[in-house]
Order: sequence, then structure tokens, then C-alpha cells
Amino acid sequence: MRRALPPPCLSPSVIIHDYRLVYDPSNSNNEYGYPLMLDSRYRAKLPVRARGHEDLLKHVGGVFAEVDERLRHKEMVRVLELGCGFGTALLELRKRYGPRVSLHGVNRRQRDGDAEAFLRNGIERGLIAADASLSEPLPAIAYLDIDDGLPFEDGSFDLVYSQVAWFYFANKIAVIREVSRVLRDDGLAKIDADELRPDLPPEYRRLVEIWQDGRLVPFGDYLRRFGMALEPAPEGEYLRFGKSPRFGEDLRLVFQIDLSEVNDRWNGIKCVYRVVDQKR
Repeated sequence: MRRALPPPCLSPSVIIHDYRLVYDPSNSNNEYGYPLMLDSRYRAKLPVRARGHEDLLKHVGGVFAEVDERLRHKEMVRVLELGCGFGTALLELRKRYGPRVSLHGVNRRQRDGDAEAFLRNGIERGLIAADASLSEPLPAIAYLDIDDGLPFEDGSFDLVYSQVAWFYFANKIAVIREVSRVLRDDGLAKIDADELRPDLPPEYRRLVEIWQDGRLVPFGDYLRRFGMALEPAPEGEYLRFGKSPRFGEDLRLVFQIDLSEVNDRWNGIKCVYRVVDQKR
């Protein structure tokens, strides 16, 4: 089920239009009364929410090559980042390709990264000139739980990627199905997703656990049924796939558990599924 787009008051195009790239950290609110993120919180979250393409290379092999390939035969490439944080990777794409890419990001909440954080992060990294006008808009941001549905039409994107956010997705199979839905027929998804978490006890290492007739089906084996795969990355594995409408339609979510509720030092959501007989 697709969710509605964020209300106009949360639209980055509205907020940024009046910023005109004038950033004043001493001002606690912008012209709309929208609260700016406290500097201490912003600085504390930079290491985890401002990962750029250099980090993306480690987790999913990067995305520049895929964009370059598509621009050889398209005028514009549409890109979506799941869990975009403060937008470093999207802003690097914006700087590299300009109007030849249409950029979109999803965060769960505004405090995870909004237009103000994008702007601030971009200026500090030299990805946006502090005294320039926004002749090219910032990436659009939507705020939602992805497993509830993405607010985009079928076949909207050439490329969907994510780094690190996989741990925190609820109903991970539903997330993959949504990504598949919004991919174009020749689109590609690259999602940072290890099959096993060696830092967790054995019973929690599989964040996706699938059972069929009382037997465990490894996630990688299930993926291969649909021509999908876990590919090696410089650091771990990532999920690489194209449009696959039938993926996951035979799975029923049995339960899911937030591992931080079991142990404060753990993170991620473990999802357990059962293969169901669709003929019944």
C-alpha cells in the first residue's frame, strides 16, 4: 500500500526556497518557525547519518558506474536512497551529475535528516556553495516506515540503493517487494544486507529467517528462486536485484523482534517468515 506524500509544510522544496542557502546557526528557527537541529545533536549524528559514496563503495560497490551506464542512453536517471540520513551520497550525485539525475531520499523521521540537515551538511562538505542560489533543487525527502509502502508510482526509479539501514527495516520482505515495485523494468537495487550477523548470538544472527515445511530456508537460497542474489562487497554482502514482482508473495510474516529490546547493545529487527501454500 502506497502512503501519501508528506504534507506541504514538510516539503524540502518549500523550506529550501526561502533559505536561499543562507544558513545562520545562531537562529533556532527558519522563517516558517521550523526548528533547526541543535548543533550538538547534528555533530553527534554525523558519523552515522552522513555516509557518502566512499562508504557506499564499501557496502554495495558504489552507484556511480550504474548511473554512468544509464546516462549513455537516457537523458535523466531517477535515483532513490532508502535511509538517506543527512544526504551526503545524494548530494554527491547532485554535484557530479547536475540536472541529469532526479534524486529522492527516504528517512523514517525528520530528525533522521531533513532539508536543513541536507543543506548544512552540503555546505560544510563543499557540495553546495554557501553563497549560491539553488538553481538545481535539493533531493526530495519523504518520511515514513518503508514497510508500510513507498509514496511512489510503480516503475518510478532506475536505481534504488541503501547502506546500513537494512538492519532497522521492519518486515524486510515487504521492503524488498516495495523496492521491486518502484523499480523500472530495467532498474537495479543495491541494498546493504548481510545474511548473517557474526556479532550476534546464533539464534539472532539471521535478520531474515524463512521456514518451509519445518526446515530453514537460507535467505540466499530463497533469493535465488527469483534470480536475486547476495553479492560480496568490500565489507560484507549486499542484496542486488532487478524488478521481481513475484518475490515474497508466498511468504507470511510470523513475527518480528527489535533486538534492542532484548539487549541494549544490539541493533536491528529480526523477521521470521513461513512459506505458505498459495493453492489453499
